[in-house]
Amino acid sequence: MTNYRDLATEFSLVFDLDGTLIDSAPDLQAAVNTVLSSHGLRRISMEETQAFIGDGMPKLCERALEATGGPAEILEVFYDAFKKRYMSAPAVKTKPMIAVRETLITAKGAAFAMGVCTNKSEPVAETILTELQLRPFFTDFVGAMPGRALKPDPEPLLLCAERIGTGDRRAVLIGDSIADVKAARNAHMPCILVRGGYTNTAPELLGADVVIDSFDHLFTALEQLAA
Repeated sequence: MTNYRDLATEFSLVFDLDGTLIDSAPDLQAAVNTVLSSHGLRRISMEETQAFIGDGMPKLCERALEATGGPAEILEVFYDAFKKRYMSAPAVKTKPMIAVRETLITAKGAAFAMGVCTNKSEPVAETILTELQLRPFFTDFVGAMPGRALKPDPEPLLLCAERIGTGDRRAVLIGDSIADVKAARNAHMPCILVRGGYTNTAPELLGADVVIDSFDHLFTALEQLAA
């Protein structure tokens, strides 16, 4: 196995969650559709669900209501019901993306400092990471909390980089969407995008430093950044 310890002394790794580390769309769709049905609204498709993910759970609910013709005035009630339903079963069909676990094992062995920065509710993110047995790979994680800005604001990304002990290393954001690219730019960090996530725009058009097909290519991308 290749030794990536030199890269680990140069970079710390901050990962987006939904669409990057995990495929969470099936459980999000199930929760949204349960609440939509309770209000007599149509269910949303998987394609719609994936398009609505990325800017936090309240925004997901807002987009689902708008797409199905639901009245905006029920958004607060809708979100509360969604949150209760989703938090009761956030990792039934959710699973790690291709090659994620193997890549994290290699990165952990090379002593990379690693964290997660997500727009998902922090307690929900912790539950999912724990249930999928991914939590031990990460020094810390930052999610949505009252009073905390969301990506593309740089605040959560910078906080995560600090918490994982980036120090003199360069923090790199690994994500899947334009929100990740913008957050990285706002935080003056390089960004690697992974194909197969939740974006309607081709990743190579979003302005990332490197685009990779899967996590199998993460270390090659880091070598490109180091060159």
